[in-house]
Amino acid sequence: MPAVQTQFNAFHAAIKLDEDDEKETLQTKRDTLLRALKANLPSTAPKFTSFHQGSYSMHTGVVPLNGNFDIDIGIIFECERKAYPDPVVLKKIVRDALDTHGRTVNIRRPCVTVNYMTGDVTNYHVDLAIYAQRADGLLDLAKGKEHSATEHRVWETSDPEQLTKLICGRFSDDAERAQYRRCIRYMKRWRDYQFLKGGPLSIAITVAAYKWFQPKKAATGTYLDLEALLAFVEAMLAGVTYQSTDEGLHKRLSVALLVTPYGDLTAKMSKTQMETFLTALQNLRDALVKASNDPVPEDACKVLAGQFGSAFTIPEKADTAKAVRAPVVHTGNSA
Repeated sequence: MPAVQTQFNAFHAAIKLDEDDEKETLQTKRDTLLRALKANLPSTAPKFTSFHQGSYSMHTGVVPLNGNFDIDIGIIFECERKAYPDPVVLKKIVRDALDTHGRTVNIRRPCVTVNYMTGDVTNYHVDLAIYAQRADGLLDLAKGKEHSATEHRVWETSDPEQLTKLICGRFSDDAERAQYRRCIRYMKRWRDYQFLKGGPLSIAITVAAYKWFQPKKAATGTYLDLEALLAFVEAMLAGVTYQSTDEGLHKRLSVALLVTPYGDLTAKMSKTQMETFLTALQNLRDALVKASNDPVPEDACKVLAGQFGSAFTIPEKADTAKAVRAPVVHTGNSA
């Protein structure tokens, strides 16, 4: 296996979005929104609390290729779902409270999204998941768009904070947990680089890592991300099965959510999207195998950059020392 851990470390540093990257800006956007929501909600609306969710809270965030940074926030209203039989009504209240100058606010099926624009370009967006409390300690998530049919306006039992605890607590050893998070980030960047659209959800990759990732290190104790990533991809491919859907019987990779409602996180991928994803996953596996077998680190990195993009840098080959011919010294008398 080539010595490419240095390049993986540099790659991770380039794509990592966590405590030190965009932290101040993201937190400022969050705090501003929460203050605006509190100030602008009608007096008849219930009070709320908030919490971080998503990749930011799980420490698996990746710098977006399109520059559109995001943060996910859970908003828990101090009411039960019966107070709002139509969950979209509560989402509209949130939308109206935040829809002021400088923001574009959209009601999406799983959340309310606030976009911060510069001209026609979105620089940041904040996804607000709207929850109601439950007597059993779980939450109900408001799902549905503004113009959704009645049957698509639903409350879905959810446990987002427990999901974050599970993901963050997968490994107790600091070094193993760090490699786990690095490989999740590698896979997220691979997804972003390989798919303009139609790829697996970010949370599907994260939960897949919780299920299938295993740390790998050398006898010397050095953690080997290339070996760990290859084993992770091979484990995912080993989990592919034939499944019957509305589009017939075909190969699929299912990734079940770790908490209620325990749904398949890849269920919404069409047959074509799944086939494309599995082909790309096989290509990644083949590239990782090729890189593992290449004794020249520079050549291995070229293969890896083809999968992960230019953020995975290719070192220059060491200059071969040029042989210097010693000058010929003539002795004796010339003829």
